[in-house]
Amino acid sequence: MNTLSKKKPYRWVLLRHVGAPDDLRGIHFDFLLEDKNFCRTWRLSDIPLLDGPSVDSVYVAPHKLEWLEIEEKVVSGNRGVATRIKKGVFASCFQSIPIGYVKLNLHWEDSEVDLVIDENGCRIFSKK
Repeated sequence: MNTLSKKKPYRWVLLRHVGAPDDLRGIHFDFLLEDKNFCRTWRLSDIPLLDGPSVDSVYVAPHKLEWLEIEEKVVSGNRGVATRIKKGVFASCFQSIPIGYVKLNLHWEDSEVDLVIDENGCRIFSKK
């Protein structure tokens, strides 16, 4: 059953961010989820793999909605370059939950999956 087609879709993107001065590795990934007038955003240590291990995640300041449409852009303040590597939709609006945690259903690489971001990190699970 495709639950995403029954509700207004919200957008998400995964950005590769290189050259951020506060990033010791020189690369991280920003995961953005549309939430009305802004995007809830997490910095990820790696790209989550479907049914793979958790990747480290840190909730960061909300990003502007324009990042949902940008394919590549120099980040203001000489903070590197962000390039979109994945995008999709999800159907759930956010509930009153701790701001850094989320569990929702989304489209990931042409599949309907469950996204979980919690104290253990970020994971993508196949729908059972």
